[in-house]
Amino acid sequence: MIEIPIEIVELEENSFHLLIECEINSGQKGEMVIDTGASKTVLDKNFVDDYQKAVQEESEIKSRGLGEGSIETEMAKIDRFQIGTLCINDFFCALIDLSGINEMYRQYCNREICGLLGSDFLLKYNGIIDYRRRVLQLNKE
Repeated sequence: MIEIPIEIVELEENSFHLLIECEINSGQKGEMVIDTGASKTVLDKNFVDDYQKAVQEESEIKSRGLGEGSIETEMAKIDRFQIGTLCINDFFCALIDLSGINEMYRQYCNREICGLLGSDFLLKYNGIIDYRRRVLQLNKE
């Protein structure tokens, strides 16, 4: 079992997000929100654009968020994705524009996120969130 530290960030009073560090392609580091309500893991297309060589379009899909219309989404293959000691080669995820979410993060806590760690990932790796210990537990396949 792998245990990865979680940071709990309070954006507004009693409004919390869980952040976890990740690394893309051996060097591009960022923070992701653990989002159990997101069906797919997504990266900010603006974050990935700086590393275009790491992205290979596979297909185009549409996504929806609560209270939002359709969101333009592309599927991408990332050469290397790592959280904690879990390293995944040829990692598939969605790319969306998270600039609106990052505007909120900058306003409330002067930070940015690079993506959302979704239920697809949490189910695949049997993710367990331990709030008391502030860790995400994952099982390798």
